[in-house]
Amino acid sequence: MNYTEAKSKFWVFALLLFIIAPFVIMLTPMIVSVTVSDTPDKIIFIPLGTSMMMYALAFVFVIVLLCAMYFAKSVLINSVTGIIAIVGFVIIFSLGVQNYAYLHEDFIKYHPLWGAKEEYKWEDLTNVTHEMYDEETDRDEKYIFEFNDGYTFEFLVSGIVDGTVKSKIYHKLIELEVPYKEY
Repeated sequence: MNYTEAKSKFWVFALLLFIIAPFVIMLTPMIVSVTVSDTPDKIIFIPLGTSMMMYALAFVFVIVLLCAMYFAKSVLINSVTGIIAIVGFVIIFSLGVQNYAYLHEDFIKYHPLWGAKEEYKWEDLTNVTHEMYDEETDRDEKYIFEFNDGYTFEFLVSGIVDGTVKSKIYHKLIELEVPYKEY
């Protein structure tokens, strides 16, 4: 098999990635949740919305480079492009994996896409706001946590934040006498 015939493998691999990418993107948050934070004192592990975008971007990046490799005329260019694709995929995908909010019985961890990971004790909370879904303004349901050093973060209430989790958050706030607003 000569080099020209071998180039068709790039299209096949790009097509396979295109087919499996949605499944990997949907399963990754669950796998990360179980491997990173599966402890008895876990309240909830919430992959943030930008995680899914980063997973998708990683796959798009590789698929585009595979298509570019098909049209390249040099083995050297293809080798370099292949290395860039692999390194880029790992970097972009890992950025998505590291983007989460984690509520534990003893602490709260928030790791935004661009920024340092923040970890606080529940006692450091100064205020929590729970904004309910509003049909009229199409506002999403979310929690906003404010800490004593002025740091604030928010996360959308997705399907994994069920009534049990909301109840645990509420009881933790009542126990620590943290001001709680719900509207």
